Amino acid sequence: MGDEKIEVTVESVVYQNQENGFRVIRGSRGHKEDGVTAVGKTPEVYEGQDLVLEGEWTRHERYGRQFQIEKCKIDPPSTEKGVKRYLASGLIKGIGDKYAEKIVERFGEDTLDVIEERPEDLLEINGIGEKKLEKVRESWKKQRQVKDVMVSLKRHDISTAYGLKIYEKYGSQASTVVEKDPYRLTREIDGIGFKVADRIARKVGMKPEDSKRIKAGLIYTLERASNDGHIYLPKKKLFKKSRELLEIPPDLIRDKIENMTSTGSVIEESSDGKKDTSRIYLPALYFMEEEVAEKLVALEGYGDGARISDEGRINELIDGYQITSGIDYNPEQREAIQAALQEKVTVVTGGPGTGKTTIVTGIIALMEDLGWEVILAAPTGRAAKRLEETTGREAKTIHRTLGFKPPDEFEHDSENKLSADAIIVDELSMVDLRLIDHLLQATPEGTNLVLVGDADQLPSVGPGDVMGDIIEAGAVSVVQLDQIYRQSGRSDIVTNAHRINKGEFPRINENNTDFFFIEEKVPGRASDEIIELVSEEIPNEWDMDPIKDVQVLAPMYKGDCGVDQLNTALQNELNPEEELGFGPEDDFRVGDKVMQTKNNYEKEVFNGDIGRIVGADRSDSRVEVDFPDYGVISYEKNEISALELAYAITIHKSQGSEYDAVIIPLLNQHYVMLKRNLLYTAVTRSRELVVLVGSKKALGMAVNNDRESRRFTTLSRRLKEKAGL
Repeated sequence: MGDEKIEVTVESVVYQNQENGFRVIRGSRGHKEDGVTAVGKTPEVYEGQDLVLEGEWTRHERYGRQFQIEKCKIDPPSTEKGVKRYLASGLIKGIGDKYAEKIVERFGEDTLDVIEERPEDLLEINGIGEKKLEKVRESWKKQRQVKDVMVSLKRHDISTAYGLKIYEKYGSQASTVVEKDPYRLTREIDGIGFKVADRIARKVGMKPEDSKRIKAGLIYTLERASNDGHIYLPKKKLFKKSRELLEIPPDLIRDKIENMTSTGSVIEESSDGKKDTSRIYLPALYFMEEEVAEKLVALEGYGDGARISDEGRINELIDGYQITSGIDYNPEQREAIQAALQEKVTVVTGGPGTGKTTIVTGIIALMEDLGWEVILAAPTGRAAKRLEETTGREAKTIHRTLGFKPPDEFEHDSENKLSADAIIVDELSMVDLRLIDHLLQATPEGTNLVLVGDADQLPSVGPGDVMGDIIEAGAVSVVQLDQIYRQSGRSDIVTNAHRINKGEFPRINENNTDFFFIEEKVPGRASDEIIELVSEEIPNEWDMDPIKDVQVLAPMYKGDCGVDQLNTALQNELNPEEELGFGPEDDFRVGDKVMQTKNNYEKEVFNGDIGRIVGADRSDSRVEVDFPDYGVISYEKNEISALELAYAITIHKSQGSEYDAVIIPLLNQHYVMLKRNLLYTAVTRSRELVVLVGSKKALGMAVNNDRESRRFTTLSRRLKEKAGL
């Protein structure tokens, strides 16, 4: 083995990932009969092109001998056959198979020189007129321009994938933009963050103390904090984190913060007038928080609309509904229904088995009896589907309710509000600041807003702690449900979920009916136990489908019992089909359980949605995924990177979902993530069966660790101020 150089003519591109430039190429080697499979990162390649590849031969356990590409140089096609395939590949607009055949027949191996130097000669070809010739000219010019720009960007160590994105944005000016202000890329090119831009900046000779770099570093630090759920950073923390990132004298950072504050690039706020205790916000998040607080308080204080002020009348309505429905509400539940009808903004929070669904169904029925127009919404497709199933009424995602138009517009906003007497939102804990802001902008004055959820679940993936902050502020009506339904009280899942939430060790004994603990301290053996549970024990004893009904929820990605290794093991056990040659690790198979990892509003598939691969087309790297809530959705080759295996997923990704059976590995190696609210969230995802696998020590650590990572938010403070509390 060792570095080797081979010449290959591209026969087909079996797979390509446009984001990172990884490709699987089938090629021929001149007179040699055997074809070549070459894999690795390359520039854009087309059929018929001649490649000079450097790398080494390897053997894939499934696909056999492959050439692992380290370097790739593209030469123009050197044979008539190669030129013909190259022109017919779609690279040159206006030339397909038919015209490629005619052109090469006329000009032979000189074809590319003709297109480059005297394209007007193409008019000799029957069927090519001035219009088609102009298309060919423009397309050829663009390809040459792309090549020149890519060569220029390559000098700055910019990958092919990023280079193409940069070219698409800036065209022939790409090199100028990169050399003048590489940090501009962080704002305008998806996927390029500060660290990539910083590496480019060093290559183009930008100094570490450059003002553009310091500003970009500070913005990057605030954006990273936002990705972790924070609305602001304390000034001291911003200074510390950005100093670690930038590694420059502290005075330069202090001066830049002051400069950015004065120009409005960031917003500084202090409640006590002391600069050292001030908070630094990205402007968008600052104004969102202000707007959310203002609109909630204004909505709560609005006197007209659908509100019923007569408590006696409300009690009569509830009593009547109890008789017709056969439901006997407890005092907490009556209070929640009364608040929903009487107050403009109501938050209903409670754990599993406290009757949130029963309450929501009753609220809807009474509102409809009063002739109110009611909208039901939830943050994800899964949550909306479940709300629809449990209430028997139409429910949509908040994005669909608002008429989302990619990339960032909504049909319903402050200028075109929704038409509703009441809006009921489920799974409030998953709603971040941006989403509640859009919803409130479109909520008409006088509408009753009912927000339902479990405040003890993990907070939203996006920035803010909306549910926690609204409850803490006390500016709107909040009803806490603590009493467990009699039927739910017989469930070990519900009982133990509440014990965990109170910091008590779950009850685990031989009399348990749906909540079990299997002690296995060694990670490798725990992994084997999980695979046995999923593939054999639960399907046989509980009559469940191992892929559709059983979900492994792990605290982390890494380790023997982490998401990554469990997915590989479970895939091999449950779906030992032939790999398709594409996917994050080129390992997807028809029949695989996969999860969407990014919101795709055009397809209306959301982060955390799980489906199964039901079809694939290797020729153009297309897969079809069947999602229970949406049906079959097709993924083009550049969209497949949004999917990952989902036999095992993280607990965070399970928010808003329910599964028949949940298996949770809990081992000492997970100690960083052993937190009470994480375990509570995992346990409450199950409808019928929970199995914990691991050590009692790790379980105890999770139950006792109530140190939540407090998010830096000021929504509660703003609500109190605006409500005069």
